[in-house]
Parts: sequence; structure tokens; C-alpha cells
Amino acid sequence: MAEIERGQGSIARELEQTRKELHELKQQLADLLEFFGAMKGAFKVLNWLGKLARPTAAIVALGVALAAAWNAARGGIYPK
Repeated sequence: MAEIERGQGSIARELEQTRKELHELKQQLADLLEFFGAMKGAFKVLNWLGKLARPTAAIVALGVALAAAWNAARGGIYPK
């Protein structure tokens, strides 16, 4: 009978250790899912910034081209 009780105690300790490990694993998984959720939001923001940067770059390029054309029309880089 004593052997059975010792065996049950051993099993109970192993079960408690397994529960602790599963709880830690569950917490790590929750943290990982939270991280992926945050990264998903960050990629959405970066995508919006990219969509905004394309027309902004075109407008800036147009401005630079117009300034260069104006400068060329006035006499080039080195005015006389």
C-alpha cells in the first residue's frame, strides 16, 4: 500500500510539473500571438505610409523638374 501511495505522490508531482510547464507554454504562446497582432498593425501603418509616399515622391519629383526647367530657362546653372 505504501508503494502505491509513493507512486501516486510521484505521479502527482509529475502532473504538477507538467501543469506548470503547460502554463508557461500557454503564456509564451499568448505573448507570441500578441506580438504578431502588433506586427500586423505595424505592417498596416507601413503600408499606409507607402501608399502616401508614392504620390508625395511624384509631386516632389515634379517640383524638382519644374525648378530645373525654370533654372534652365533663366540661363542655366551658372548665370552670366
